Amino acid sequence: MITSLSEFIGIKIIYQNYNMKNIILIITLVLSLNVYAQDDKTVTLVVSGQGKTQDEAKQKALRSAIEQAFGTFISSKTEILNDNLVKDEIVSVVNGNIQKFEIISEVQIPNGGYATSLKATVSVTKLTSFVESKGVVVEFKGSLFAFNVNQQILNEKNEIKAIEDLCHVITKLSDASFEYSIKVSDPIAVNGSSEKWRIPMYISVSANNNLLNIATYINQTLKGLSLSIEDANNYIKLGKKIYPISFAANESQYNYFAFRTENAVKKIISQVYYFNHSILNFKISNGISDWRINDYPNNLKYIYDYGFRIIIRKGNNGSRDVYCKSGVFHAPIKNINFYLKEDWGKELEFKYKSYDGDYILDHSKWKDESEGGSNYSYGDNSNPNWTIESFQTEIIQLIDNHGNQYKTDIFFEDQFAFVKKFNNIINTQSGVIISFIGIKPQNEIVRFYYEDIKSLEEINKISEYKVTPIDN
Repeated sequence: MITSLSEFIGIKIIYQNYNMKNIILIITLVLSLNVYAQDDKTVTLVVSGQGKTQDEAKQKALRSAIEQAFGTFISSKTEILNDNLVKDEIVSVVNGNIQKFEIISEVQIPNGGYATSLKATVSVTKLTSFVESKGVVVEFKGSLFAFNVNQQILNEKNEIKAIEDLCHVITKLSDASFEYSIKVSDPIAVNGSSEKWRIPMYISVSANNNLLNIATYINQTLKGLSLSIEDANNYIKLGKKIYPISFAANESQYNYFAFRTENAVKKIISQVYYFNHSILNFKISNGISDWRINDYPNNLKYIYDYGFRIIIRKGNNGSRDVYCKSGVFHAPIKNINFYLKEDWGKELEFKYKSYDGDYILDHSKWKDESEGGSNYSYGDNSNPNWTIESFQTEIIQLIDNHGNQYKTDIFFEDQFAFVKKFNNIINTQSGVIISFIGIKPQNEIVRFYYEDIKSLEEINKISEYKVTPIDN
């Protein structure tokens, strides 16, 4: 390629017998080549990596950016990048493959290691030249004309992968985010007999700093991944849908995010329900045996989880749209006659309206409830029976079947009031609303009311009731 005036003069001397017409042709060719050489195509991606050190996590994230760009624009054979000729240099900023990068968030993973999310700009042009300089033959996928289309496809795939990586980190943090304590009351005879005794107790669950780290990590990662309001509106003009999330990590960190794919948002919702597993990740022991709550679900009497209603869900009672704070257990209320002696000796009686169904004690399944209804159906992570519309909330004026007008924003109070502070909400859609506001370390967020049924002989063998977390 001719890149300087001296090179052009050299060619002119070699071809001195050519006429002026030929020289003009050479000049035109040189200028065209230079323009093409300066047309550096780049893509910007949000990627994550995990490693034993922060630097190792960063390098893995940068490699992920290279692999995604390479696989979309150059060759489907991404294993080429693992060749010894390439792998040590491919992510170097010096060679220009990575034009720049910005670390979005970093978090230390329990039991060692780090997770890093970053935004990296990859030069497709220089990456192609770099790989070819190593003697690797590549096959180009598409033309320059298709670059923008391929970039849009890459952005959608990258969004889902970035969310999957985010959820993987959250899972590890989530399983180490809760602390447990137990309070046991005096035995009560079953049906007035001395043969069987009910031992009432409750297990209190509180959050630790890992849960706050989760909220911050989600906020920072989604912020780097989200479309801007301008880009979101342009995306809509292309005939595409956008999927908003209103998210608050705490009272001062909250944002309105817009995403390209429904699948990415559904993965986030499913990850919220994974807290069900993490909160239940404990065992009870009494000196005789160990067990989990879901080993004997009929002994569970009530779950008080109003301290962990971190998501708003939309339902319908047949007359108008309604919104509710949705717990990760989605517990239908059962008939309860349950007594627990508190410190002051007073007995509390819990009586609740009866609905069919049990508490959800498996994070992969949850109830799809209707306001005031009694028909419950199960869903699962692979094919949940809830729809994304169940969480697509909005702030508008609605009219019920009786002609009464009301504002839906009255549902956005307390923990969810931050949504009303957003100035730019696309088409009135506040979308999925997730809030960690009000959750503090060491504060109780969930309480399980439970009872152990034992004979007098077994009671005599009990040393002490304890609750301990389970290592995954």
